[in-house]
Amino acid sequence: MSTSDQPDAITDAREQFQNGNPEAAFETLTGEVQRLQDRVHDLNRDYEHAVAKTEQLQADVTDLEANLEAKDETIEALQTETEQRKAANERLQDRIAEVEADNDALHAENDRLQDRVSHLEDELDRRPHIEWAGPDPKDLAITSTEAGNTVKPYRAIRDRIETDTHELLEERVQRLEDGEANVVVRGEFDGDELPIERKIAMRKAGGDLSANKARATLVFPKFGGHADTRGGSQLVLSSSDVRAILRETTDRSEWPNETIKRTMQWTAKLTSHRDEKHDWGARDDENLLTLRRGRDGELELVADIDEYREYYAELEEAQRHE
Repeated sequence: MSTSDQPDAITDAREQFQNGNPEAAFETLTGEVQRLQDRVHDLNRDYEHAVAKTEQLQADVTDLEANLEAKDETIEALQTETEQRKAANERLQDRIAEVEADNDALHAENDRLQDRVSHLEDELDRRPHIEWAGPDPKDLAITSTEAGNTVKPYRAIRDRIETDTHELLEERVQRLEDGEANVVVRGEFDGDELPIERKIAMRKAGGDLSANKARATLVFPKFGGHADTRGGSQLVLSSSDVRAILRETTDRSEWPNETIKRTMQWTAKLTSHRDEKHDWGARDDENLLTLRRGRDGELELVADIDEYREYYAELEEAQRHE
């Protein structure tokens, strides 16, 4: 370092020393040393502040990087959701197209059905007029729409039935209505028996039946003895009659309406002539007993009287051969 590059304090101290004043030179150098120490202290303090600031900046950078990473994940999730919604929208568009096609087909079917209804109404107008106030079937009258002729078919049919056959059928039904006879179960099943017959046999053999099916096996054998004749063509067992039968055949006196309903449903289902269980229906007209709701709203088990006579005759015949 040249003399011109030295600090002013050192130059002053050299001059003071050369001029024979070492004390002043010493004080000048001491003051310069103190100034330099103060400067070093300030620099250290600034350095510490710079280090702290650097650390804060590094922490901020770390936070920013974490935020950026979270935003990247959010963007990725949004992109995925957007793709899913796009796919869902495409499926909805396809479904809308299908529904529109179905709607067009339904409109066409509706038009066809309306034409069919109009045709049936015209056909109904051409059909004979039937008059019957009930309950006596002899009052049934059929009048031809075009010719205006009136016939009473029940009387015509009664006139053609042989007297002995008619009396035999009347006697059988009367025995059922009076409670003098109950339906029996065929001992050997040959495939023609009703499901209710098999359930009755299971109950008698100690088999495991659901509560409603077990009650149905108690109600069915009592049907003929408790049912009322209606219109000369039907046997009808009301829900009140079913409740009375359960009181007779069990040790329980009170029966909830819902239990009576389920019992009647299973009694009707188990008289189905259909082979598959999933085809059994309580309100199936093909059953021996069909569940109906009467005019007063009470549930009823209804049987065609001629079909029931035939069924009972088959049971009697099977019993004689046992």
